[in-house]
Amino acid sequence: MEELLELAKNGDEKAFTELILNMKSELYGVARVRLSNEDDIDDAIQETMIIAFNKLKTLQNNEFYKTWLVKILINECNHIYRKQKMKEIICFYDTEQSNLIKSTSSIDKAMSDVGFEMLIEKLSYEEKLAFRLYYKYNYKIKEIAYILNKNENTVKTIMRRAKEKIKRDYAGGDS
Repeated sequence: MEELLELAKNGDEKAFTELILNMKSELYGVARVRLSNEDDIDDAIQETMIIAFNKLKTLQNNEFYKTWLVKILINECNHIYRKQKMKEIICFYDTEQSNLIKSTSSIDKAMSDVGFEMLIEKLSYEEKLAFRLYYKYNYKIKEIAYILNKNENTVKTIMRRAKEKIKRDYAGGDS
């Protein structure tokens, strides 16, 4: 990966494409936490690729490539999410479109572990993201802290609370 990264930094589009393809399912999974519409997910990933390619030369430490890319993706997802929420608010108050039917998201084809998705479905956005990065994509707490702009102890607290919610939901109780 180090060689590909250096080639991509020097403008090699094929090397950059290969780097992105190596993370394709991971990027999709992260975007899926925030966005439910497949087109929005695709837009976020595409925009992330454009930004990353244009700013790749600014990446000083190659070992942070994955976390750097995920952070760009999360920013793009949040941008799209905010735009969608504003559209929903506008549509809600628009009396001519009061019967607007919201489209449901299509089945997540990229996620093979439906049980994992069911397990985390009741978690908050931040908890889902941290949980997915840690357990599904093997990011370290330090990397998750960087991505979320949080202290490592805060990420640990988020993870602990998420585990408690999952245990409570799995046991079927409210304790």
